[in-house]
Amino acid sequence: MIEAKVRYSPPGSTSSLIFDNDMLLEKVQHASIAMLRAATAAMGMRRPEVGVCLTDVADACVAYNGSDVPLTCAIGVGTSTAPDPSDIEAIEAFYNSRNSPVRITISGRTHTAVNSLLASRGYKAGTPMENWWRPLADLPAKTTANDIEVTPATIDEADVWVRTVAAGFQESDAPVDDSNLPARLLDTFYCFGFADGAQPFLARRNGDVVGGGVLHINGDTAHLRTTSCRFVHRRNGVQTALLSTRLQLAVEAGCRFVFSSTGGIGASARNLERFGLQPLSISFLMSRPC
Repeated sequence: MIEAKVRYSPPGSTSSLIFDNDMLLEKVQHASIAMLRAATAAMGMRRPEVGVCLTDVADACVAYNGSDVPLTCAIGVGTSTAPDPSDIEAIEAFYNSRNSPVRITISGRTHTAVNSLLASRGYKAGTPMENWWRPLADLPAKTTANDIEVTPATIDEADVWVRTVAAGFQESDAPVDDSNLPARLLDTFYCFGFADGAQPFLARRNGDVVGGGVLHINGDTAHLRTTSCRFVHRRNGVQTALLSTRLQLAVEAGCRFVFSSTGGIGASARNLERFGLQPLSISFLMSRPC
């Protein structure tokens, strides 16, 4: 059960601040839907032959960007009222008509009956994502390495940004050749980085492009997302520099809160913790094959 209030304790402080949990989760959902709409619009221009499409079912934004693309999903199902089976049927019909798997996002705002309803219809839960947050007041300064520079990526740098960040996400224990990345993956990362509202950044180390990330501002909230570093340049302060630059820009833009997500507790989560971000909620996809 999600608590009504969430407490934030700044690192090294004995005091704490209290916030309304549903307000924070609602901000995350609104931003996620805005990002999905913008990325889907970008994919429609990038891959018009796919038949990219958006629709609304009850409170949910339902997007199709290709059957093998993670941007194909529904966000907001059952987040304001109990789920109606007819709404699930409408979402399934939308994806079935496109020979696509059905992917429905489950968040901290999703009504508890949604999980059991989807499970009864053959859906399986995916890998959980840890969602992080912090208020942006009193953000501590962080020292970054002198040999790393973070700058906004221009549209002329889109290809290098896409290949760098996509490759960074593919590298777990060894480098990959970014010239071999599939076109659908590159198209997806282009939409992550260059859709309306996204602010992409490149990280250079001694002049070489080594990583990148996105800052997405939605009202008074900032989202740090789509961030990676190439394998051979890890543990040299690249992620710290990317985080520090985007957080400072969020403060300058007047944002009150910052959010981010990680796949569990690992290096990315530890980087966020160093900047005072704390766990907020868990989200995951419920999926059913076509």
